[in-house]
Amino acid sequence: MLQSLSRTWVVQRLKGIDLSVVPRWLYPLGSTETRYQHSLGVGRLSLLISNGIESDQLLLTAAAVLHDVGNGPFPHISDSLMEEMLGFKHEGAVRFAFENSPVRDSLILQEYGLDLDEISSVINGGHSLTPFVNGHVDLDNVDNVYRFISTIPESPLGRPSYSPSEIVRHMSLETKQIKIPEELKARFYSDRQKIYRYLWENRLNMIAWTMLGRAIRIQRHTLTAEFLRMTNREAYRVIGLKLPGLTKALKNKEFKIVLDKKYRLLRGKGRKLLDNVNLGKSEGEFCSAAGLKDWQLGVTVAHLPIGEKRDHWRVYLVVHQSNSKAKEILEDVLSSSATIAA
Repeated sequence: MLQSLSRTWVVQRLKGIDLSVVPRWLYPLGSTETRYQHSLGVGRLSLLISNGIESDQLLLTAAAVLHDVGNGPFPHISDSLMEEMLGFKHEGAVRFAFENSPVRDSLILQEYGLDLDEISSVINGGHSLTPFVNGHVDLDNVDNVYRFISTIPESPLGRPSYSPSEIVRHMSLETKQIKIPEELKARFYSDRQKIYRYLWENRLNMIAWTMLGRAIRIQRHTLTAEFLRMTNREAYRVIGLKLPGLTKALKNKEFKIVLDKKYRLLRGKGRKLLDNVNLGKSEGEFCSAAGLKDWQLGVTVAHLPIGEKRDHWRVYLVVHQSNSKAKEILEDVLSSSATIAA
């Protein structure tokens, strides 16, 4: 079944979606792997979980292989567009992916007696098997973190401090429980945090992340659902047709980070930066005040997904070339906001 699923259009498309959110042709220091390789890796890990009935094993493996098929181009960056346009993020987009496949991928599921809605519920939440693929220390994250650290060119983060099989040994389909020893769990979280710190500290990565998000926000009223089924390169070409100045400037490394700071000042105007629609409006206001075109400025609020305190969140202001006025404007917005208790 794993091999059959690997040949479907929904999974083959993931060859064009990098494991890193920002693709390597924009940010050469990310992972060399794709979401396709990652998805098959998660599927293989599911085979190591024993003591379950056959129907659960089949269902879990299918969910493991298909957990990323709902991703749009530039995963996570395009999630806000997907939620605004379709009402769900990529975890809830499995049916959307199958329904928009140019071939009848669902026939593979029928061959193995699997139901698409049940697979979707495992991935999206609410099923007894959900914690295995959509939790904290789950098959998805265990493979993702290990694979990312292992495949960054020149190994700047060293070797992972755990092996995926080491963690999977503590998962049981029979009891539907995941009991990871605290010491092993701490190693996993430490490695995961290393990745985010590494990405945050790389300016090329954060510039590309910020401006890809800005491009999608600028075009959100003209993009269709078809955009969400594209590969990274296909989506980038669409962006370039409407915003050639942005894609050219990214290619030529003409954007600069003019503000990068930790902040916890999120009341008033500053709090709007957390909402994607309001973020787009704020970016437009910053552009007008600084005398910039809409594609010449972008803002990102970055935070870890594992309960990081707001003290550790960071805001990046990216502009074309260098613009001290834009920096002053955003600093004024943040400094005039009241502090929220961490």
